[in-house]
Amino acid sequence: MVCGRLRTGKSYLMNCLLRHPCFAVSSQARSFTKGVDLSSRLVDVEELGGKKGGPRVAFADLEGQGDKGLAQDLKIATPLLIVSKVVLLMEVCPGGPSSEAILESLQLLMMAGNCIAERKDRRGLFGCLHIVLRDCAQDEAECRSIIFDKEDEVNAETDQHAEAMQKRNDIRKSIEISFEAAPKVWCVPKLAEDVAPDDYTKANREGFPDKIDEIRNTVAQQLSEPKLLNGRPLTGSVIAALMPELAEAMRSNEPALNPPSLVDRVAAIQVQRTTEELFEKAGKDSEVILTKLPMHTQQLDKELAALQSHVSLEFSSRLKAFFAPADSTAEAASDELKQKVDTLCQSLQLKNTELLVQLADKILKEERTKAERMFGAICLPLASRDLEAKLDLAKEEVLGALDDSLEMLTPELAELTKRGVCGHIFDLLEEKRSVNKMELRRRRSRLATLSIGPLLTLAVAALAIFMAGDVAECTQLAASGGNPWLNPRCWRHLPQVSQQKEQESEARRAAALEEERRAEEESPFQILEEAEKEEEALPEDTKEEELRMARYAQLHDV
Repeated sequence: MVCGRLRTGKSYLMNCLLRHPCFAVSSQARSFTKGVDLSSRLVDVEELGGKKGGPRVAFADLEGQGDKGLAQDLKIATPLLIVSKVVLLMEVCPGGPSSEAILESLQLLMMAGNCIAERKDRRGLFGCLHIVLRDCAQDEAECRSIIFDKEDEVNAETDQHAEAMQKRNDIRKSIEISFEAAPKVWCVPKLAEDVAPDDYTKANREGFPDKIDEIRNTVAQQLSEPKLLNGRPLTGSVIAALMPELAEAMRSNEPALNPPSLVDRVAAIQVQRTTEELFEKAGKDSEVILTKLPMHTQQLDKELAALQSHVSLEFSSRLKAFFAPADSTAEAASDELKQKVDTLCQSLQLKNTELLVQLADKILKEERTKAERMFGAICLPLASRDLEAKLDLAKEEVLGALDDSLEMLTPELAELTKRGVCGHIFDLLEEKRSVNKMELRRRRSRLATLSIGPLLTLAVAALAIFMAGDVAECTQLAASGGNPWLNPRCWRHLPQVSQQKEQESEARRAAALEEERRAEEESPFQILEEAEKEEEALPEDTKEEELRMARYAQLHDV
């Protein structure tokens, strides 16, 4: 940063050091820069002549002092003094330096130091101080002696003189304590032109460009090492956290910082901010893990452990790059962050368990359906041996792919699911065996029915026919010359018909014998008369048959 009174050419000096017109310049009498003007880009120290790989720096141009009062100047200068590695104080000294005027300007910086920390904590609080004496042709060593060598109050001519000397010595002592390196004094020769050229290397004044280059090289070497605050390097994130706190403290009318320890407070704020940022990042990472659920518990534990480890390492890394907060604050913040991340991990584990239970239930239903389909495809009835063979094949097919489906589940869930599937398979086996036995019985029953039924029907029909006839019908059939054996209706009465037929035969033989006896006793003519009488008594057809037989018998006898 560069500071100093109005109209001292601070902005032009910064442009010369940067070799680029980053800051606007003006020849007007009033202050042109308002507040703080920052360079438009960060500059690598290597560009300025510093070591390779050094930090990137920003240049700040402060509004001229004395235009708006001490309080305003203090509010503007204090934040930049804390974060600046190099402080340039610009003074116009055509006739040589005035220790009174320069130390008065430096007194503002010391007041800022008093606002920030106690005396014991101000050692090395600010960066490297450079006093740039513009338009000064005197020896730099002599000028430095005038400004920073301690004055002996014994040589004071008056009490007021001694008091002024003591005041300047106090400022010199504060400067020695507050800045991290001994102050440098530069005497820059006056330019020959009334208007400074945009390119300082084209200045007509001999020694001006060389002096600017010398200042730049010295500043670049100092900027190669970062600014330390409380023993920690000031990085961009640290400065970003520090500025709001300083701005809030400087809003009061009094140019004093209320926090007793700015470093600890800013460190605590940064710790809190780091905690919130890391927890937010952990939340986003957990959402990514959530999209992968369900997963095997071991895989989830690995991812959660990696998440917790990353958060812990990132937290420690950020704090190392920042201030050194109190151990209790850091531990409390670390414990709080760990507790939040642990809670996040536990919620993921619970969600994963819930999804695994749902997955187990889904697998159980699918395997049950598959088993029912496999066993249902077995057509019954089968022989017991064939049935058992097919049941074993179906069971092996269902259980063979089950273990692969259960890989993601916990051992407990896998065991419960497998038991459920096996139990359902056992029920299906028993049901299939029972149904097969029933079907076999039905088949035997049908076969028995098919083999006995026709015989029974035939028997019933024969019995019906057998029972339908009567004796008179069979007797008449036999009498008419028919064969009763050919008519089933007569089978039942054949014994009676045979007996009756035998009786009739006996009766006829008896009648024939009687006729023979009578024929022997009577004449042929009587026999003929009796035969005619008998013939008349018989029916017509019987008469003719018996008459014919009687005549044959008589003729045979004759």
